[in-house]
Amino acid sequence: MTPGSIRARMLAWSAGLTLGALVVAWFAVSAVLADFVNRRLNADLTAAARGVMAAAAWDAAGAFAVLPPPADPRFDRPLSGWYWQVSDGTAVLARAPSLVTGNLGADGAGRTGPDGASLVAHVARFTAPGDGRRLTVTVTLPAAEVVAELAAIRRPLALALAALGAALLAAQVLAVRAGLVDLTRFARAVAAVRDGRGETLPPAQAAELRPLSDELTRLIAANAAQVARARAHAGDLAHALKTPLAVLANRADPEDTALIDRMDRIIRWHLKRARAAAAGLDPTAHAAVAPVLEDVALVLTPEARRRGVKLEIAAKGVPDFRGDAEDLAEIVGALTENAVKWARSSVRLAAAPCLDGVQISITDDGPGIPEPDRARLLARGARLDETVPGHGLGLAIATDRVAAYGGRLDIGQSEGGGLAVTLTLPARG
Repeated sequence: MTPGSIRARMLAWSAGLTLGALVVAWFAVSAVLADFVNRRLNADLTAAARGVMAAAAWDAAGAFAVLPPPADPRFDRPLSGWYWQVSDGTAVLARAPSLVTGNLGADGAGRTGPDGASLVAHVARFTAPGDGRRLTVTVTLPAAEVVAELAAIRRPLALALAALGAALLAAQVLAVRAGLVDLTRFARAVAAVRDGRGETLPPAQAAELRPLSDELTRLIAANAAQVARARAHAGDLAHALKTPLAVLANRADPEDTALIDRMDRIIRWHLKRARAAAAGLDPTAHAAVAPVLEDVALVLTPEARRRGVKLEIAAKGVPDFRGDAEDLAEIVGALTENAVKWARSSVRLAAAPCLDGVQISITDDGPGIPEPDRARLLARGARLDETVPGHGLGLAIATDRVAAYGGRLDIGQSEGGGLAVTLTLPARG
């Protein structure tokens, strides 16, 4: 379970409160049961003491006797802990057979038996017929028996409370899961909008999620409006600049043509970056990869044939690119054009699914690029060979466009020693 999650927090609190409640219940019920056991055993001792007092008497010769003695067999078993005796404060007048030759003290206040075991005693004062002297009757039971009886009661209580706690925790897990199912469903709906599988959020069923759903719906609408405005502004700017630049190109001297061409390239580059950023905000944009690769190959085939370069395409079972098809075509086109320019005999375009989305590789069998120069090549306008025509913006433009979609562009070496450019782009979910 993820640390810091709502589910973990709710389960931790409910488990802690449940455990606390069960501990309190344990002590409360144990106290009630202990009081019940003590009362019952004390009632047994009281009844036995009354039986001794009822059977006690002095005969005509002045001898004291308890006839008949209590019939409980526990008073007959030697050193059982179940004892009774009658004393007058100076001597023991009668005793239970279980005491054998021992006693509970002349005053009848003994708390240990002849064997040293702890006792629970009940003491009462009375007088017997035939003599008016004050007598003391003491009835005991072993303290260990009290402890054993309480343990015998508390053990099933503990098991019952443990089973109840486990059942409550299981019920809480189910309750938390059921309570958060709307949140999980809502997260899936947001992910569907993000991946372009939906345009709006469905109404939230849970009242607590409705304010969040309403705010996200408004945010999605605001983003869609922003995307539309950005694309409209880019188109307006391109239209506004295209005609003046064409006029300037017609009026310019030959030595100014290169400068105007450079201005045109830079303007188009920035317009493409703006459009890519806007498209990256559009959650509904998506494009099939294979047709885009085929279109790029079709456009570059004449140049490839002129240079004797074979173009190969491998793209089956590839998920859709989560973005604009024209942007993908320009990214792949810039890289493929560069590969065709430098390849000796072949250029390969391949696409395949990957963990991060879709991976597109453009490889050639050209001279390749030394590793120290690869990072420098991605800088805007960088060129490693000034003798080959080109303005040097292709890789830099592709890198910026890929970054606008949250993707990645890596440069490496192909199996034939040429250049291998790998694109990792988001895929439509």
